[in-house]
Amino acid sequence: MKKPFIIAGLATTIGLAGLGAGVANAATTNNTSTRPMSGMVDAIASKFNVDKTQVQQVFDEQRSKMETEREQSVKDTVAQLVTDKKITQAQADLINAKRAELEKARDADRASMDSKTAAERKTAMEARRTELDKWAKDNGIDTQYLRYVMGHGPGGHGGHGMRGDRDSDDS
Repeated sequence: MKKPFIIAGLATTIGLAGLGAGVANAATTNNTSTRPMSGMVDAIASKFNVDKTQVQQVFDEQRSKMETEREQSVKDTVAQLVTDKKITQAQADLINAKRAELEKARDADRASMDSKTAAERKTAMEARRTELDKWAKDNGIDTQYLRYVMGHGPGGHGGHGMRGDRDSDDS
């Protein structure tokens, strides 16, 4: 039937459009939900009279696909920095390893960060940023490349404590 394809298409389109807003909202509010898009999932399931778990599955699959694509894009960009002789292969390996380490730490800290006030989250992120700046300096990595440690490619939007003023060298 066409119904699953319509649901998948709608969920993908709406999910992609709403993902940024949902993530931004989750980052600025004290949201304890593990699924920031759950309201949209409920609305789509209700509107099209389909099983909520099917809609959630589409959202989860799309999120996973987008994360995989973003990760590959960042790895490709870091590899290009080596090719362009802006960083060494050893530095690229450190960047990729640190990115994986920080992703695990973010996942582990998610619940505790949700229970903090905005000021406490800001303080924690600033402390992490200071640690990351020191790590970069200790490893001879220019801080402009920290956006790749955080998983953002050229023109990255910052986030997770990143300042958006580090986009000066995208060549």
